[in-house]
Amino acid sequence: MTLFSLPSAAFIALVLVASSPGGPFGAKLAMVQSGDVVAGAAMQVLLATVGSLTFAPTVNGILTAADLGKDISLDVATLVRTVALLQLVPFVIGLLLRRYAAPTARSWHPAAAAVSNVTFLIVLAGMLLGNWSDVVALLGSLALLAGFVLAAAAFAVGTLLATGPSVRRTTMGGVAAVRNAGPALAAIGIASGDQPAVLGALAAILLSGLAAALPIATVLSGRRSRPAAPDDTR
Repeated sequence: MTLFSLPSAAFIALVLVASSPGGPFGAKLAMVQSGDVVAGAAMQVLLATVGSLTFAPTVNGILTAADLGKDISLDVATLVRTVALLQLVPFVIGLLLRRYAAPTARSWHPAAAAVSNVTFLIVLAGMLLGNWSDVVALLGSLALLAGFVLAAAAFAVGTLLATGPSVRRTTMGGVAAVRNAGPALAAIGIASGDQPAVLGALAAILLSGLAAALPIATVLSGRRSRPAAPDDTR
């Protein structure tokens, strides 16, 4: 907050985004960069599952330490229950389908993936359009830069901490860079305070994060699709 001189609403949105790993777009980034899609999807699910339990206490601890006054108030127990319901229940249902009805799960996968991507874009567009004045107000601050830096740094750290071949490591970097909007939206819905401004800041920061991660994945894809130079032994 001090480094980027963020207003309270943008700082709250940044904390919500930073505390919510495992965005479903991480698997899509693995595909964009021609990476290890299976490992990326597994890590995305793992991060989303763990994040559903750690999100509420992490956000509450950071915001309490930041002493933002009455800008936001989180009921941690309610938030944990809400996020767990929204994320863990579908996850368990998916595991059961995969275990006991694998053909059905495979046949549903393309439609479910398409619905997930489309609904994410609809929600993002709705937040931008519904709170456009708050988004425009952010143009004079460094909130968009903060979201960009967060995603780029997460990509780098995820890549450095991962093990295995470079394809797998950069895939993990892409998964680390993408945030999960679900818990953040649940927190805003439960909290009291300046919700429209936080929603607008959340949408803008999510977009700036994608603006950082997508070009990196595209460059990696271009390098991997480039044919190897012939070995000239003459």
